[in-house]
Amino acid sequence: MEDIALIDPPVQSMTLADGRTLSWQEFGVPDGRPVLYFHGGGSFSLEAGIFYREAVRNNLRLISTNRPGAGDSTLCPGRPVAAYSDDLTELLDRLKIEKFACLGESNGGMMTLATAATMAPRVLGAIPINPTVPWFDPVARRVSPGSVAVAYRLMRHAPWLLATLAKVAAGRMPKMKAARRPSTGRFDRANLIGPPPGTEPDVADLQWRIMACHNKAALLAEVRWASADWGFDPHSIPTRLDFFCGVHDAQAPFALVLADHNPDASFHYFSYGHNAFSHPDVRRRIMDMIASYFER
Repeated sequence: MEDIALIDPPVQSMTLADGRTLSWQEFGVPDGRPVLYFHGGGSFSLEAGIFYREAVRNNLRLISTNRPGAGDSTLCPGRPVAAYSDDLTELLDRLKIEKFACLGESNGGMMTLATAATMAPRVLGAIPINPTVPWFDPVARRVSPGSVAVAYRLMRHAPWLLATLAKVAAGRMPKMKAARRPSTGRFDRANLIGPPPGTEPDVADLQWRIMACHNKAALLAEVRWASADWGFDPHSIPTRLDFFCGVHDAQAPFALVLADHNPDASFHYFSYGHNAFSHPDVRRRIMDMIASYFER
């Protein structure tokens, strides 16, 4: 599969009923089995390109939307997470897609949960990867580590500071990439940042590129979404759910709770941390699971 070159396909767009613009990119097989991909907070649609090879292998059409403020998609303040299904419904109706699977990482994992909850009759299965924690939920506050509590206090009370820190981190990505130590075969905490050891160079370069992007308006919109009530109950989603989390990801403990609470859900670990979903073995496991939803 490594001989399949990664792509940056054209950005497509449509005008929604309320006049806003929704933009997206498509990866994989154009007439393949439809899958929605949701990028992380502050990221954009190209992130789905990390899974391009696996999408081709599994005959999947990976449709990666830009949420409000990202790419060419128009900002839309004041809506709960659950309302994003309205935008998706318009897109899917335009593309003449009835049933689909979906996945996404971090804030994209949050959107995956929202889609599985609000569009359940159309969703064959969903994979939240390191999903964002709903801090309005008392169970989430009880089981999550202190680092998550600090992040959510910043999101609620000093989003501007979080955006500044994100800008600094994005600017440091080229230096961090250059300073990465080669893998010795043993766990190294330095490898928790960025692509994990064993990731193909072109996929790793793509992930570093995405991590280095900074869109303040989109990030602040994502912070407001994630820190407010999501508009649905993440403990009672009727759709098939498969949670994938890094063993060192701070959001894994609550994802494990959700996997236990939801009626048709399972939990899957992978090595390293938040960004390690880009490892080829992890990508294969995730996309093989996505493909299995179409065969149930």
